[in-house]
Amino acid sequence: MADNDNDEERDLRGVYGAIQSGIWLIGLAILFWQGSFWPGILILVAISGITQAVLQSMAKRQESVAQTADAARAAAMAVPPTCPTCGAAISASSVTWIGPTAAQCPYCKSAIPLKNGIPSAKE
Repeated sequence: MADNDNDEERDLRGVYGAIQSGIWLIGLAILFWQGSFWPGILILVAISGITQAVLQSMAKRQESVAQTADAARAAAMAVPPTCPTCGAAISASSVTWIGPTAAQCPYCKSAIPLKNGIPSAKE
């Protein structure tokens, strides 16, 4: 899915799409059962629109968290075995993380250049 920074409408998939479909099916069934189709459809459209906005924000937040976790995992894999400044043995668990993709040597406090070009969390 192409991720644009503008306000394009996202396509709801998976559980989010199923919830939206369920709202429409249940809402239409209630409208036909009650026989008040015309004014009720406007309420159903409003409920559907509000639910879609909430579900899209939840999907976007979940996608952002997953991208940040992927970037942090990639950064941990890119920590060199020794500090280039002091030569101490380091690992992803021993360095001090000062950001999701930035590390600092626990001994000399110098910035650790991570190898293999870490992707940013926004990619």
